[in-house]
Order: sequence, then structure tokens, then C-alpha cells
Amino acid sequence: MGIVKGLSALSEQMESKSHSGDSQKGRWLQLKDGQSVKIRFLQEIDPDSKNYLEKAGLAFIAVEHTNPKDYKRKALCTIEDQGRCYGCEMHRRDPKAGWKGRSRFYSNVLVDDGSEEPYVAIFSQGAGPKSATPEIINYAGETGSISNLNWKLKRTGTLTETNYSIIPLPTAEVGAIDLTKYELFDLEKMAVRDVPYADQESFYFGITSDSVTEPAAATSSAIEW
Repeated sequence: MGIVKGLSALSEQMESKSHSGDSQKGRWLQLKDGQSVKIRFLQEIDPDSKNYLEKAGLAFIAVEHTNPKDYKRKALCTIEDQGRCYGCEMHRRDPKAGWKGRSRFYSNVLVDDGSEEPYVAIFSQGAGPKSATPEIINYAGETGSISNLNWKLKRTGTLTETNYSIIPLPTAEVGAIDLTKYELFDLEKMAVRDVPYADQESFYFGITSDSVTEPAAATSSAIEW
């Protein structure tokens, strides 16, 4: 369904290089320009991690297409699991129109922003060089875990000039996560939207499928990492 899990698979996708709207019902981690927070990942990115907890599940990268004229209309790329993908077809029809598939990293995190008690939120980042994702994937590859310590996440800039930096805090490893204290969000239900191919045109445009000319079928994904 356009979701990539496991360190090996995530690393491979990063090297090859990026729904929304009413599907996003969880609490999302959002920072303002210049703001920084302390976070702890509540999920690993690989089941072979020494700190992987089956109950917590895995963080993942999702490949998504967005209607360039309506950014609330975002859905998973389905070329691999359904054999067809409307977003890929629109990209093949006009590569400059803005339909290229893009990847985002999703994880549950525990956020400490200093203004309230630590809370669980959905961490969502693109996979490009301005995001925190490359550092997270690299750290997991070197140490085998991302949930065994706290991180400092900082945002600088706004709009297209936004950059994120993330660094592991220089402290001893924190204890195991007690998941009985927190309720994690079901990311595959709350963070992303998996739309059947037959419904994708209607979803992206909010109109019936017979009112739009069908683009040429895609035989391979049009994905930007």
C-alpha cells in the first residue's frame, strides 16, 4: 500500500530517493520557526532492533501522491500492491504537474515541549535533505535503535525554506518504554489514506470518476525520494 517498513528497505528507498485531510485524526507534532522540543521515538523502524516492541509496531515510510491543486487530497501510491495508481498515471501524463509520488516518515513519538506533561504525537517528516529523516535512518543503521534515547528536534525557516535538524541527546540510554502509560496512534489508519484504485480519481478531485478523462495507465511508479 505504498508503505515501506524495516531498516534495510527504508535505507534502500532513501538511497534511491519523496491521505491526509479527513484521515488525519491524531495529534500531530508541529513546530514553529525557531522552536525545538525533546522527543523520544516510541517505535523502531526495524523488527530486528534490540528494542523492538511488537505491541508498539513499526515506524514506516509512506509513498504518497497529492493533488497539486488541493493539498488536502493526499493518498498512498498503490502501483505496487494494486498494480495501478492514479497519481502515477497523472504524473506520467504531465511530469511537471506536481503529481510525483513523495515519501514521508511516520512514527509515534513522546514529546516534551516544556509547556505541559509529555504527550504522544505523530511525527511526520519528508525524506529530503531538509528533513530529519536521513539522520534518523543513518543513526538506526549505525546503532540498531532509535527508541533507546531522547532526541532534540528543531525547526528553522518557514514554507519552502523550512529545515529540520535532529540530534541524539548526549545522555545515558533511557529505560524501556512502558506502553501501558501511553496510547499510541494507529498510523496506518490515522496518518495515511489507502484508497482503492477505482475510487482514487473521485478522491483526488472530489467528483465522480466519469467526469474526468482517464489518463494513460502507469506501468511503473512515479516516486520521488
